[in-house]
Amino acid sequence: MVNKRNNYGLSIFFLSMLVVLLSACNTNEADSATNEEDSKDESIRYYESEKGTLELPLEPSRVVVAVRDYVGDVLATGVQPIGVAETMVFDAPYYQDQLEEVESVGEDTAISLEKITSLNPDLIITYAEDSYEQLSKIAPTVLFPYGALDYEERLLEIGNILNKEQEAKQRLEQFQEKVKNQKEQLSEILDQDTKVAIIEVTDKDLYLFGKTYGRGGEILYNQLGLEAPQKVEEVTEAEGWASISLETIPEYLGEADYILMGVREMGSDRKAEIQSSKLWTELPAVKEGKVYEYDLESFYFQDVIALDYQLDLLVDFFQSSEK
Repeated sequence: MVNKRNNYGLSIFFLSMLVVLLSACNTNEADSATNEEDSKDESIRYYESEKGTLELPLEPSRVVVAVRDYVGDVLATGVQPIGVAETMVFDAPYYQDQLEEVESVGEDTAISLEKITSLNPDLIITYAEDSYEQLSKIAPTVLFPYGALDYEERLLEIGNILNKEQEAKQRLEQFQEKVKNQKEQLSEILDQDTKVAIIEVTDKDLYLFGKTYGRGGEILYNQLGLEAPQKVEEVTEAEGWASISLETIPEYLGEADYILMGVREMGSDRKAEIQSSKLWTELPAVKEGKVYEYDLESFYFQDVIALDYQLDLLVDFFQSSEK
């Protein structure tokens, strides 16, 4: 009987030990799985894009901007991309210092998938629907439609994509404070009903620009609160721009106190023709020397870096015109 009791006791003991060991193994496996999951969660983040939920790197360090119009927004968050679409970007004076070591991935409408692949990006940003599928095979790609947001909303959203929300917000606040100060200074020399018009010359056409199509419109109308002549507002409201003929210049620019004039490539002959016409020379703004000729490289983009630069140029122009 004693031996049977001992054997029974030993069996209970070993069974208990087996349960303990199995429990420990299960616990270790669970802990390992939890740690692995935690590690995974710490290296990625989820973003709701136009194409659904994407897994993005928590801190992207090899960003390719496959379109020109978002380069400045990425730079404004403090992130230096490794590759950008080059159209007009490398010529913009406000980007040059920040793009010295950045490579071109081709023209805005003809990017090189081979070049982008060779850069081994961990995040790609684009608005080009036609190249999205190919880009998304290279790296996580965010399709961010152009024109859906204003410059403030766009910067904050790109800050979200890059996990740089605070940096984007801080850069925006700095710019808005600068606008406030400059606007106060200009209020001493510009009336509230001051009219400013923007015209651009090509070899064949003349274009007017409004509030939403670059060329300083964001600064003039939305930030400084100035106005365009009524007829200019009417024709540019729908598309942000409008084509006009030489004969209608007085109709659209006759009420302008100031005129911004841009000349595209091959437009110099057309510019000379316009400036020699009485339709131009009799304009009040022209007579008073209140015409500012801008270069496209400086006035094309509308991100906070570009706008900051344009603000300085325009404030200098207004101040010098009133001396």
